[in-house]
Amino acid sequence: MGKPLNRHITIHWEAAGLTDGAAMPATTAFLKYLREWGGGQVAYIWVRENGDGKGSHVHILAHIPEAKKMSGARSRRWVERCTCKAYRAGAIQCRKITGYGGDDGKLYDANLSAVLAYVLKGAQPDTAARLGIAHEHGGRVIGKRCGTSRNLGETSQC
Repeated sequence: MGKPLNRHITIHWEAAGLTDGAAMPATTAFLKYLREWGGGQVAYIWVRENGDGKGSHVHILAHIPEAKKMSGARSRRWVERCTCKAYRAGAIQCRKITGYGGDDGKLYDANLSAVLAYVLKGAQPDTAARLGIAHEHGGRVIGKRCGTSRNLGETSQC
């Protein structure tokens, strides 16, 4: 689809001061800010987890167009708006997926595979086994556990 996933964003809602019950509306709001900022060019998949020690958090694998620069200040502002609280250090992490846009597609493929395996670790054990990834319990979450942007779910017209 021409929208390779090139960023891994993790938002630790508990670290930002939210309960798991408030994490789904906050995730929805964050994704809305991301879509609006991206002007329809952003695509993503997301998975929520609620683990011991980490609490409620969401992993987002996103396609951010090369023309867009996702600054730390912008993403911290979005977290503040989603939580209605002052930003707390470490609540959001945004990393480029190494190898994207480089000459060596194998490096990107390997890193994307590793990130996908990490994000999908909470899949049902039989699904994880079919995907060749180690299963880990994703914890109890209130609301949806995962989703995609609409533009990833669209079918092409022939």
